[in-house]
Amino acid sequence: MRARFGLFLGVFCAPLALACGGDDEEQTGPVTPEGFCGKTTAALIAAAGEPTEPIEPAAEEPVEGSACNAVVRTYPPPTDAVHVPVCSDVSYGTNPPVGGRHYPLFPQFRVYDYAVPRGFYVHALEHGGVVITYSCAHCADQVASARQLVEKLAIDPLCCSGGSCGDASNRTMLTPDPGIPTAWAASAWGTALTADCFEPEVFQAFADRYRGAGPEQICENTFAIDPSRAPASSN
Repeated sequence: MRARFGLFLGVFCAPLALACGGDDEEQTGPVTPEGFCGKTTAALIAAAGEPTEPIEPAAEEPVEGSACNAVVRTYPPPTDAVHVPVCSDVSYGTNPPVGGRHYPLFPQFRVYDYAVPRGFYVHALEHGGVVITYSCAHCADQVASARQLVEKLAIDPLCCSGGSCGDASNRTMLTPDPGIPTAWAASAWGTALTADCFEPEVFQAFADRYRGAGPEQICENTFAIDPSRAPASSN
């Protein structure tokens, strides 16, 4: 499976440069906080939000004792999980998304200060990732707490490559997403958490429970887009 994914990287990195770049300087320079898609990123982020054809949850469970009205929703297994052109328009039946169509490249599991388009991070969900998102204003303390959580979570041994854990990940990502329906959310394959504020223990419990839920188990950052390099050199 890893060899197959490596082929995806080789095939799709060139289209990524074409689809995501602007002028020559943008294509050859380092990736900026525009979020991998250059000048098209803002439109992708702005278009993300409530689904036009919503999928009803199979189960809805308020988190006991939550002071932030946290709710976990479980959905039917995601379908139509196919690759679409990088940086193209894509929509989802749930908000936050929990699976479906996505780009053929996934971002590194890490903290992002800028919004990563959903087509990228849904691919991370397919790889068993948990993506924590936020849309709150004046919440620097909460963001710092979320950052600390993502950075401290233990790596997943299944994300080690060739017996080495040097580039392993903890399958957890933090990114802004102004399209989510609440101040905070978290996504896993088939399951979502929404909350009015960030509670570290609630989000850690969600991550601990649902990491690894995706159908594919490629989670080493070796195979992900390196945000420190231009898309054209991300293979």
